[in-house]
Amino acid sequence: MNVALNRNASAEMNQILVLETLKAIPKMQREVFILKTIHNYSTKAICKVLKIDEKQFWSYMHDARKQLAGNLQ
Repeated sequence: MNVALNRNASAEMNQILVLETLKAIPKMQREVFILKTIHNYSTKAICKVLKIDEKQFWSYMHDARKQLAGNLQ
């Protein structure tokens, strides 16, 4: 799913596009990305909650960012 943010669209419309794009990425990547980026949890806290190590965390973050960037062009 490729969507384009529109500078002339309402903030609400662009927010919907971002949320729809988040739904399209794998669950673990989405959870890691949301906890870190939106809820501002620490890496350590996220790893503890999701029972992953830091290497996995950064891998999920990288993959999520890459997929989101590719989908939000």
